[in-house]
Amino acid sequence: MKTIRYWGALIALCFGMTGIQAQQETLRIGVIPYLTPNVLIALFQPLRLQLEKDTGRSVALFTAPDVRSFARRTLKPDFDLIITAAHQARLAQVEGGYLPLTRFTGPLHAAMVVSKDSPIQRLGELRGKRIAVTDRSILVNIAMSKILSDQGIQEKDVQYVAVNSQNSGILAVARGEADAAIIAHFTLDQSPEDQRNAVRSMFRSEALPNVILLASPLLDATVREQTQKSLLAFPATTEGSNFLEKSRYLGIQATDEAFMKRLDSYLPETRKQLGL
Repeated sequence: MKTIRYWGALIALCFGMTGIQAQQETLRIGVIPYLTPNVLIALFQPLRLQLEKDTGRSVALFTAPDVRSFARRTLKPDFDLIITAAHQARLAQVEGGYLPLTRFTGPLHAAMVVSKDSPIQRLGELRGKRIAVTDRSILVNIAMSKILSDQGIQEKDVQYVAVNSQNSGILAVARGEADAAIIAHFTLDQSPEDQRNAVRSMFRSEALPNVILLASPLLDATVREQTQKSLLAFPATTEGSNFLEKSRYLGIQATDEAFMKRLDSYLPETRKQLGL
């Protein structure tokens, strides 16, 4: 919890907000911590600035030290807006009352990366190897666990190395602390160049649902509508186009209940992994 407060305070300080502004006017956006905080916050700066411009309110980005802490905070609800993985977005909707606004349209793939010079070419060669993995409740980890199981590789057949973020997993591989890492395919593009150049992707899954943006049920309806309009207009701006290209999220579109209901199949394993 101290880490969460530290990052919230640091972000607010960097944006020059007073305590009164932070309490009364600031839109609090929670971003699932799939990258280290400095990389994550830098990545989402253009979106933050766009929302600040279009809503006329200060906007602060927050994250958490780990995915489980973040998921628990979304269920309170503890943010005005959240940017989170599709399966946890459905959980936040069902359990926390969050209202889906938009989703990124680019495909999401679970990827396995190895060192650039690694001899490993196929998933079957990972038996007995060290695999860096973030929180097991993350969608790409749930998907990859099933893929490995279908290949005949059970949890007992590998050594999972816990890391706090996906680019930490890339670093673990680059440093020889793990033989492979499970990541979202676009994490390589979102990571610093030296990390990207140290590894290669040796497997990519079929497409999975991508990140979803939701609003708190406590957020004023007018602000919620302004936020959705801002998000949908973002891709047409130069900053938005650059953000979507850099992040590989590619596009933003409105989401609906029919799409959200298709995520129900992920809820049992999501609840199991989160201990809910």
